Amino acid sequence: MNFTSTQITFLQSLIEGAPASKRATATALFFSEHFSIGRAVAGAVSYSAEHHAAAEDLLRAHRLPVASLGKTASRAEAAAFGGMSEKAFSVAPRARSVAIRCIGDCKLDGQSVYTPDGTHMVTTPERASTISCDRIMLVENFETFQQVQAYRWIEWNAAGTLVVYRGDPENPNQHAVQLVLARGEPVVGFFDFDPAGLMMAKAIPSSRFKGFVLPDQAWLGAACDTPHGRQLYDRQVGVYGAALDATSEPLIIERWAFMKSLASAVAQEAMRSA
Repeated sequence: MNFTSTQITFLQSLIEGAPASKRATATALFFSEHFSIGRAVAGAVSYSAEHHAAAEDLLRAHRLPVASLGKTASRAEAAAFGGMSEKAFSVAPRARSVAIRCIGDCKLDGQSVYTPDGTHMVTTPERASTISCDRIMLVENFETFQQVQAYRWIEWNAAGTLVVYRGDPENPNQHAVQLVLARGEPVVGFFDFDPAGLMMAKAIPSSRFKGFVLPDQAWLGAACDTPHGRQLYDRQVGVYGAALDATSEPLIIERWAFMKSLASAVAQEAMRSA
């Protein structure tokens, strides 16, 4: 028969913890009644060493893991057990991934790495941490991340830039942040010019944060002069305004003062035409 993940986890707990008893849950009663694993007594199920051994025998007979695979188990590790789907008890294939681009003088294992516009690499944070570069650019939106070289006003110079996508449900944000924090290069932030974008910079160590990637103020002032920009600002200022008012980071203070003077915002995608 096929056991559910709850049932498998229950049997594993009998093996690992060797409890003398458990509450008489539906799962505990199921194994007591159908497999004689445990003896039901007054709202509980009691277990002996023979019951713990029987739980292990049952899992092995069904080609199931007798111990938890852990939170970071891969689908290949889960697939080694023929009694369950490779998707069971394993993380999603891209759960520990970061999306990156390499522009300029970047190297991996001593070899130059370059990702043309419209392309990117997906790798583990650990592998990405071994790429050599001169600076890191953290980018908020995926379309901008893929097409960042189309923003002609950005100055790349000869520096090697590791462009890191901030993340989404497929590329979790925490891994991008962990990658940035684990390295020592200076960091610039390319975010929407709105209160939420300014807040993203607060996750970057102040000693390494070198500023925002933005068009000049004259262009920003004109681009923000739209009903949509004012609506975007109004929606976010109540959420982030107090935290931005309290920040001590000079680069954020400067941009926040300018944004408040405009009482408006503009998205990254619109900056392509700057």
